[in-house]
Amino acid sequence: MPRRSKSKALHSPVSDTVLRRGVLRVLLAAALGAFAGCATVSAVDRARVETGGKVVEARLGCAHREPLAFTPGHLDSGRPLAVVSWNIHKNADPGWQDDLARFASGSDLVLLQEASLTDELRGVLGKSARHWVHADAWEYEGVANGVLTGAAVAPYDACLQRAAEPLITLPKSALVAWYRVAGRTETLAVANLHAINFTLALGAYREQLDALGTVLDSHRGPMIVAGDFNTWSVYRVEAVHAFATRLALSEVKASRGERTVFSGMPVDYLFVRGFDVVDAWVDEVASSDHSPILATLRWERR
Repeated sequence: MPRRSKSKALHSPVSDTVLRRGVLRVLLAAALGAFAGCATVSAVDRARVETGGKVVEARLGCAHREPLAFTPGHLDSGRPLAVVSWNIHKNADPGWQDDLARFASGSDLVLLQEASLTDELRGVLGKSARHWVHADAWEYEGVANGVLTGAAVAPYDACLQRAAEPLITLPKSALVAWYRVAGRTETLAVANLHAINFTLALGAYREQLDALGTVLDSHRGPMIVAGDFNTWSVYRVEAVHAFATRLALSEVKASRGERTVFSGMPVDYLFVRGFDVVDAWVDEVASSDHSPILATLRWERR
C-alpha cells in the first residue's frame, strides 16, 4: 500500500490532476506487479482462526465454508462496544506493536487491514486476549497477508471473499464474522474490508462492494462495516455511499482527529447499524501510513 499524504491536495486543473493520478497509479501498479511475481495466492479462500491459544487453517469462502470448530462466546449488549479499525501497513513501521497493544486491549472489536500474520502480531493479540480470524489474501516468504478481525469473544461463524486487483495479481480481501449477543436472538455481523485500489474504471470496485453486500443482505440484526475503502475519487465515494444505503448503514463521523486522505479524500470508513454512537475519533500515529478510527457504540434498545 503506498504511503498516503495526510495534507490537503494541491489545487490544479482537473485534466492535469487526473493525468498525474493516472500515471501515479500505473507506476505503483507496475512496481507492485513486479513484487506480486514473488508472492503466492492460494487457490482456495483460506483463513487462519485463533481461539483458546490454538491456530487452525480453515476454508472459509462465503460460498462454501467449513464450520468453525470451537465454542463461540457472547458479546455483552448491556455495556458499550469499543471498536477500532486500522490499516496497519503490513506491520512494517516502527512502533506498531505498542500502538496495536494499546488499541487491542481497549477494544472489544479490532479490525485490521494489511495485516501480516507474523509471530509478533499473533503475540500482541495473544497478550490482549483477543480471538481472531485472518483472511489470507496472499502470502510472501511464508507470511500470510490480508484483513484480520479480532474480538473479546470468538465468533460463531465467519467467511471471506477475495477480489483480484485488475492491474496486478495480488487480491484484496473482505472478512465477515458473526457474533452472538447475550440476551438477544439477533446476532452481530462485522465486515472488515480492504477495497481494491489500482483500477482506472469502477467496474471491479463496484463488483467487490456488491459481493460483500450480497453476503450481508440477509442479516437482520446489528451490523458494523469498516476498513480501508480506497476512496480516492468522488465516484468511489458515491459507490461506497450507495453500498451503505443498500444495507441501511450510517457513517460514523469522528468528533476529533482527521482520517488519512489520498488525493484529498478520506479512505478509511466505519459504518454501523443498530447502534448509537457515544464517541468516535481518529488517533494519529506514526506506526502506519493510516491513522485508526476508534468508536464507542451503544446498542440500540429493541
